[in-house]
Amino acid sequence: MEFTLDKFNGIIIDPVTAPQDTDAFHAELCEITEFSKQNSKGIIWISLPISLSRLIPVATKLGFVFHNCLEDEITLIHKSEIVEFVPFIPTHTLGAGALITNEHNQVLMIKEHGMKGYKLPGGHIELGEGIEESVVRETFEETGIEANFVSVVGMATRHPYQFGKSNLYFVCHLIAQTQEIAIQDTDEIAEAKWVDVEEFINNTENYPFNRQMVASLVGKQGLELTQLEGNSGPTHKPEIFFSKH
Repeated sequence: MEFTLDKFNGIIIDPVTAPQDTDAFHAELCEITEFSKQNSKGIIWISLPISLSRLIPVATKLGFVFHNCLEDEITLIHKSEIVEFVPFIPTHTLGAGALITNEHNQVLMIKEHGMKGYKLPGGHIELGEGIEESVVRETFEETGIEANFVSVVGMATRHPYQFGKSNLYFVCHLIAQTQEIAIQDTDEIAEAKWVDVEEFINNTENYPFNRQMVASLVGKQGLELTQLEGNSGPTHKPEIFFSKH
């Protein structure tokens, strides 16, 4: 199998070059682990697609352990004796909520099926999706309202959340471009409506966090999307949020 050396004294195996046969895979993986030992390397990384899942037991018998996974791929690592700590990459799930008010001092709210009280439209930020794209998409899916992103006005964390991971939730200020509600995702959303801000804050059927969040953040400026010179190349950051006030 082919591999490259990374800048952290590790080895990254190219899974495209992995043998289909388990015996051949075992032999070649043994060679790489021996190379790593002889050359005092730190971590060996290999990401196996689901089509090569039969190779996973071979790797684990050689000391590889699970590190992270996607729907169709799992990454395993082999730690040498000189390695004490390996950063666990997928530590958080991400979510975003849309704080949208109109000229009548009303805030856009949704209620999910089986849910008590109302909350901001929003949801999970998908893999590879930005905060702006996610919250605009979720708002349209849940309410039919088209809106433009303005800023991040708040955030909250929760742990534990799902599967032992933490959750990071961004509260975003959006400006509605349309007013008529037309729920797209009727399987998830039972109701969407404009609610007077004070009515929402004072309604004890709504969760305390949501009420306090709206009370604190309506009218706030927040962190705005910023374009920086030289933001390109391998260190390019698709979204940068800075305070401008």
